[in-house]
Amino acid sequence: MTTIGRLFALLSLTVPSAIAAPIYVNGAPNDSSGNEVTSRVQAEDFTLSESVSLTGVRFWAFYFTDIAAGYLGTVEWGIHSDAGSQPGSVLFSGISTPSVSPGAANCCAGIDGLFEFGLPDVPLVAGTYWLTLHNGPTSQTADENFYWQTTVSNATAPGLEQTIPFGASVWINTNLEHAFELDGATSSAAEAIPEPGTFYLAGFAALALVLRRSRV
Repeated sequence: MTTIGRLFALLSLTVPSAIAAPIYVNGAPNDSSGNEVTSRVQAEDFTLSESVSLTGVRFWAFYFTDIAAGYLGTVEWGIHSDAGSQPGSVLFSGISTPSVSPGAANCCAGIDGLFEFGLPDVPLVAGTYWLTLHNGPTSQTADENFYWQTTVSNATAPGLEQTIPFGASVWINTNLEHAFELDGATSSAAEAIPEPGTFYLAGFAALALVLRRSRV
């Protein structure tokens, strides 16, 4: 293969990208319990040691369809500031349709699922925040028997929950930790990866130099 051919092959195959990876792990499901996520909004705190851009959420849950609707097909989520060991103001929020794959064994022989959805690049500086989840839109307040699975206790604050009316300042301690992970990239990692446009510009500049030299 000629030098020019090698350059074209390199440009077509070597495309840098920021691959989403867990930047926070609260723990895997422990087959112990869960908290209902329709009649209540569930919240878990997480702490970041540096600035990051969150790109996705992954959590484990189980549900039942014999006595209620179970999973409603969407998840309303929020990222909150920390207000003295409970969720504060809403920084980012939305309603997403997670991809659902087989989850983990649960305490009550429910239908298990691993729920994953993307975020619109949520930029956060170092600090403590809260993730809130609700099965379907928060206008749905009936108990639909959809449960966020627990994980083992860790160094973070236990999960909190809020009953209707949602949006109030009263949060109740569940004394449980819940299984979830957050995907994203640190600022340093994102800066280390060139934008695709920059990458291709450098590649075509090198190609132009080769072509110029071949004509000399």
